[in-house]
Amino acid sequence: MVKKKRHHYIPRFYLKRFSVNNEGKFLGLYNLNNRKFIQNAPLKSQAYENFLYGEDDEIENALADLEGKVAQMFYYWTEEKLLYPPPLESNGFKVFQRFILYQIFRTPKMGKQLLDSLNVTAEKMLREFKPNLWKQFKGHRIENDSIVLFALLHSAGKENLLDHLEFKFVVNLSDLPFITSDSPVILYNQLLEKTDSYVGATALVAKGLQIFYPIHPRLMICLFDSQVYECDKESINCASTEDIRDIYQLNALQYINCDSQLFFDDSFEERYFSFLSEDFDQYRNINRSFSNAIPVDNRKFVSIENEDPHIDLKLSFFKTIVDIDMYKNKSSMWRDYSKSR
Repeated sequence: MVKKKRHHYIPRFYLKRFSVNNEGKFLGLYNLNNRKFIQNAPLKSQAYENFLYGEDDEIENALADLEGKVAQMFYYWTEEKLLYPPPLESNGFKVFQRFILYQIFRTPKMGKQLLDSLNVTAEKMLREFKPNLWKQFKGHRIENDSIVLFALLHSAGKENLLDHLEFKFVVNLSDLPFITSDSPVILYNQLLEKTDSYVGATALVAKGLQIFYPIHPRLMICLFDSQVYECDKESINCASTEDIRDIYQLNALQYINCDSQLFFDDSFEERYFSFLSEDFDQYRNINRSFSNAIPVDNRKFVSIENEDPHIDLKLSFFKTIVDIDMYKNKSSMWRDYSKSR
């Protein structure tokens, strides 16, 4: 039996929504490494690596099965314009949670971040507990060719961490379409951004978490902590915006968060990406891992936290409904699961 060599970490049914004339053959591409703009790049050649999830087909087949179920949802949302989320507690809602969680963790970008975190943690542990061994390790790095598979497997079974997040569509009525990227799921936290304490802000257990996921040039899915934010409270399932500033900021988050490639329909010219570069290149190297040794009684524990880029995000359709001052200088900003749905 022929093995599936190409493992796509961004599903082709998803990229099709950003293709030229929605035909699924070509799409716009901007490569940040060489600053190359391509108006008609072959869609089938994007966002894959050979044997990314291992040389057998078990993981790839499982992902393909999951994608098949979610592709049907996307069809209803983007083609039929039936903007209804799957009902809470339904199997469809759990399937979507699993899909978006896997999409976060299945990309090469996430693999690189995880590997950096492992190296920072290993360095801290050796410095604290094995200083002689650290002298030998210094200047070397842990490498793992299966790090993306490790990240993906690590995320399995954690759908419940998204249970507290409300699901809402955002319809883009502005003159500027959404773009997407090779790392399309954006984790953000406007609550912690306003407290000036952003370390650990985008952890799945962080209070105030927001997830932005464009699924079409005119449509985005937002998952958000409804104990912290209101998203267009006048609407039930669907918010909208005509403000081009909203879209520019959300596209900027794709630019900042991507590994190296942006994808888009045929509405864009090359100069648009020059604007993004001028305004947001400074944020692309902010993602950092921190490790601390915490003394407890006569022992020490090593913790690992990350700080992601943040841009002082302001969206016309989002409102923070808690008192920000109550959350400043707090030692813990993890969510209280007893108050989750």
